[in-house]
This record gives sequence, C-alpha cells and structure tokens, in this order.
Amino acid sequence: MKPNTLGGPLPDTIDVLRAIRRRAVRLLPTTHPVRATHAWPTSAAVLALLAAIGWSSLPGSLSDTSAAVRLTDRRPSADTLTTAVFALREDGSAVRFGNAERAPDGAIRIGLYDPLDRLVGIATEPVSLPADPRLLWLLASPAERLGLRQQAESLVLAVPNAFVDILRSPEFNADYRDRFVTVLRAGMEEAWQATQDRGAWRDLLRSYDPILREAIGHDIRPIVEQHFRAVPLRMLRANALPLLDPFRDRPWDMAPVEDALREAIIDIRDHGVPERTVMQLMDSPATVDFLRLFQTVLIGKLARSPALQGLIAEMAFDPKLRPYLAEVTERANDLLRSAPRLLVSLHGSADINLVAATVIRTIVSGRPDRVVVFMSPAQRDELTELDRNAVHLLDRLAPNGV
Repeated sequence: MKPNTLGGPLPDTIDVLRAIRRRAVRLLPTTHPVRATHAWPTSAAVLALLAAIGWSSLPGSLSDTSAAVRLTDRRPSADTLTTAVFALREDGSAVRFGNAERAPDGAIRIGLYDPLDRLVGIATEPVSLPADPRLLWLLASPAERLGLRQQAESLVLAVPNAFVDILRSPEFNADYRDRFVTVLRAGMEEAWQATQDRGAWRDLLRSYDPILREAIGHDIRPIVEQHFRAVPLRMLRANALPLLDPFRDRPWDMAPVEDALREAIIDIRDHGVPERTVMQLMDSPATVDFLRLFQTVLIGKLARSPALQGLIAEMAFDPKLRPYLAEVTERANDLLRSAPRLLVSLHGSADINLVAATVIRTIVSGRPDRVVVFMSPAQRDELTELDRNAVHLLDRLAPNGV
C-alpha cells in the first residue's frame, strides 16, 4: 500500500489493471464462442439483404407488364430477337432502354426501364436491326463511317494497282506467266466445249441470222449499190485497149472496182453500220445466254483448279513479289487497326459499348438475331438510306393487339 496524499489508503492502479486483465483472460474462452454464435445469423441476414437489393437493381423482364409496348414488324423475319432494347440519343449514341420478347402471336413486346424518361419523347420510332457487324456500321457516327469508307476505298484501289504491278514485273514473267497462261487456256477450252455440248453456240449463230440479214438488206446493200453503179462504165474506159486488141495478153485494170469498194467501206463506217450491228448482236438474248454459260463454266473451272490455287499460294509467300504488295499491306493494316476501335467503341467512347457486346454475343452464339432500337424520325430515315434491306420498320399496336 502506498500513502494516500488525500488522507486515506488506495490500492495501486497498476495492480488493479493487472487483476482485471487476468480475469478477462480466464473468462474469454467461455464468453467468445457465445458471442460468435449470435453474430453469424446477423451477418447472413445482412448479406442476404444486400444481395436482394443488388438483384432488384439489375434489368429484369419488363415485357410481361401491362405497360409494355406492343410492336409488329412490317417485314416478318424468322430470326430470333435479342432481349436488349436500345435507344439513340440526339448525338447518335446508344443506351440500354428496356427488354424485348416475341409474343406467341408474333408481336414484339417491349418493356421500358423508365416510361417517363425524356428519351421516350425523342426516340419515337422503333426499328428492328440485324444484331451483326452491320449494326455497328449503322449506329456509327457519320465521321466514323466516312473514315472507314475512305480507308476501305484506299485498300480497294491499292489491290488492282498491286495486281497490275505484279503482272508487269520481271519476276512474274520469269516464274509464273507461262503457268498462268496454261491454266487459263485449259479453263477456256473447257468452257468452249460446254457451250458446244449444250447448244449455246448453235443458238447464238441462229439468232444472228435475222440481225445480219437486216443489216445487209437495209444498211449495207444501198451503200454498195450506190458506189458500184458506175463501176461497169469505169471498167470499160479503163480496159478499152485490151478489149480492142485481144491478141496481146494485157492485165485488166481493176482500179475502178478497188476504188468503189474502198469508198463503200468508208461510207459504211461513216454511217455507223458496224457499231450499230455489233450492239444489236451483243444485246440479243442468245448472246447473253452464251456469255453467261461461258463465264460460269470458266470461273468454276478456275475456282476449282488446284494448279491455280497452288500458283496463288506460291505467289503470296514469294519474297520476290512482296515489295509489290507493300501498299496493300499498309492499307489493310490501317483498316484492321481502326475498324475494331471505331466500331467496338462507338462515338469516341474509350470502352466497349453495350451495342458491341450484343453483337459479339450474337456472333458467339452463331444464330441470326435482331435487336430493337428506338430513334428519332431523322435517324430512322438516315439508317434506311444507308441500308434499306437491313432496317425493318416496326409499327405500334394497340394494347389489345389490333
């Protein structure tokens, strides 16, 4: 005991704290499990409450509600319908707007997340679009579409230029030209034989007969008669001496005939008879059928030719021809770098957008889907002008479906 300055003895404070700690240590093994036992049910209840709140905030199926919008497709399609429904803002960016499902009667039921959203009054026109890469192209901004179109045009223009450069190159003439000619000649021979076997050549000649008769009778014959009318008198004057002196062998002067023939040919050409006749021959149905058959057989032969496939593969990996493909490779790389970035992150977004996620999901599933998008009348007209076949206009139905 230490002396108390206030006049009475007090226990030492340190001893009291030590006594309390020893007693707490003795009581802990019996009291702690009881407290843990009561804490676990409380924690589980809190977790269940949080999970329920999170689940209720996720997009649900709203299309079964009485407030669902009913639509019908003007061009019914057998494609399935994605659940996601989008709406376009005024700047063209897309946001998730609700859920969709197809009713047994073929109508489309749309459940909106918020029927009071201001977008309901802006995006008033529902359309159905294919949930494939065409959707990304349609919903891209005009600047993004222009950039992709310019890069694609650059690639398309670079391919024929490179092809011409390769055909004119000394490497092609030395290693590939003769083999290409052999493959092409074999394909043309097979195509020509097919036209003979199927009677296309005979039909072609038969159809040319009335056209040629018409050209000769109405166009060529009057011109020839006009120029050859004075030929007999000219021949007599030019060959009078041989006729009067038959005892000497002198050659006949054929200049009047040659002059008349030359003038007739010039006159026929000046009147456009050859061009007009050729155009009539080319426009005949028999010519179209003949060329279609010849082209079909030739292309089929070349497409299935192992020799041609081997030549193309050999040229593609030939390092000697690689310099001629430098521009094509550069343009293709530019397009491959920019196209995914622009289309997957539409309207300048830095992240993947929900539209791209829907397209990727459809591609992975391997089934043709369509998605409903609400937009303004001006946006609808713009998309329809871009691809009339892809855009299906949807009409609103009354609640009773009529």
